[in-house]
Amino acid sequence: MRKLSLLICVCFLTVMMAVNVQAITFSLPDGTTIYSEAAYLVNLDTDEVVYEKNADKQLVPASLTKIMTAIILLEEYKDNISALSTTYVSGPSACFDELYMTGASTADIRIGEKVSYKDLLYAMMLRSACEAANIIAYNIGGGSIQNFVDMMNDKAAQLGCVNTHFTNAHGLFWEDHYTTARDMAVITEYAMSLPMFTEISCTVEYTMEATDYHPEPRTISHTNYMMSRTNGGDYYYEYVKGIKTGTLDEAGRCLASLAYKDGYSYLLITMNAPQQDAQGNNVFYNFIDAKTIYEWAFDNLEYTDIVLATEEKAEVPVEYGDGQDYVIVRPAQAYSQIWNKSIPLSSIHQEITLDQNVVAPVNAGDKLGTLELSYGGETLATIDLIATQSLARSERSSMVTVAKSFIGSDDFYTALKITVGFFLAYTVLIIVLKIVVHNQNKKRSRLYGTPKKRK
Repeated sequence: MRKLSLLICVCFLTVMMAVNVQAITFSLPDGTTIYSEAAYLVNLDTDEVVYEKNADKQLVPASLTKIMTAIILLEEYKDNISALSTTYVSGPSACFDELYMTGASTADIRIGEKVSYKDLLYAMMLRSACEAANIIAYNIGGGSIQNFVDMMNDKAAQLGCVNTHFTNAHGLFWEDHYTTARDMAVITEYAMSLPMFTEISCTVEYTMEATDYHPEPRTISHTNYMMSRTNGGDYYYEYVKGIKTGTLDEAGRCLASLAYKDGYSYLLITMNAPQQDAQGNNVFYNFIDAKTIYEWAFDNLEYTDIVLATEEKAEVPVEYGDGQDYVIVRPAQAYSQIWNKSIPLSSIHQEITLDQNVVAPVNAGDKLGTLELSYGGETLATIDLIATQSLARSERSSMVTVAKSFIGSDDFYTALKITVGFFLAYTVLIIVLKIVVHNQNKKRSRLYGTPKKRK
């Protein structure tokens, strides 16, 4: 699925050379309740954001923080990923002290217990073990958890997450620890590009190795109950995978998850859903929201051809064309996107802008205009319009056109005035010369008489 997503993304980058695409999101049906304060849904096949709610509101991420913790470790070992299974580390009391009085989730890893990085990752992502996050941070940070947190913030900045700041590796509530649904989606997508992350974070159950402190192997389960028919009950949703849950009084219920169905793949981030209903009963509204949003996406959204590259869109007038005075234009690229089936394609407004004063020759593929697609006042895409055929220049047509354009022009009348003026001046000059010659002849006759003709 990820290979398919990458292939489609490459195709989109090619199309972007001739298509300027803008983001557009869809609304859930009227009456649909989303309990989470923020939500962000991305189609991973096209990288289109198709639904969002308060996507840029800074909220407490709780254990979604551990996704970034996993990133820092996996980047450290991405060139030797197998070493995660053979590298064993432990943590001093500093990794545990803050956890004892908070009721933080753990995998019962003990002070000084040697655990592989691989098992720490599984414990952190499945069981949401806070001590596992601290042990990773302590060792990768060179004995300083704060150094590791600095690495987390540097990575967030590198990924362009301007609304994110971490103060710890586990996600327990600390001041100045926040992110957004949009930033968390960016972070999660990046994590999925790293080896083993998706495999680990989407595993339902995992058995940790025996250690000196735990002589028997231990099986841990993912806290996303939507993945388990046995543990999930009414929350079970067969299409959901991973990735991370998070719950705090200050953060509500959070969830980063994937869903795959009918060839479509989605990443969803929800944040700050209530933990209880009006009667005080524990309710996993993050799971309820995820199922509501995923079902809407799978039932209503589909990859749709909006514009075909073969569609003839307009005729562009061309001057001096050989045999015709226009060329037909079509879109330089086809344009497709995730579209809501309930919205007719006729609702998409198409505005064509054609180049003016086009002069032959024209080559097939020359850009001669643009096609702008918009819906509900939002621009979907701007697509180049190109000539479907070549049109040579007619020199005869060019000369005739030039002549026609010259006659009646200001230059023509100026030239005509000059010509007439010159003709009149020439005529007057001839007349004057004749009069002068005539007068000279008369004067000569009076002085010398009229010459006699020879016999």
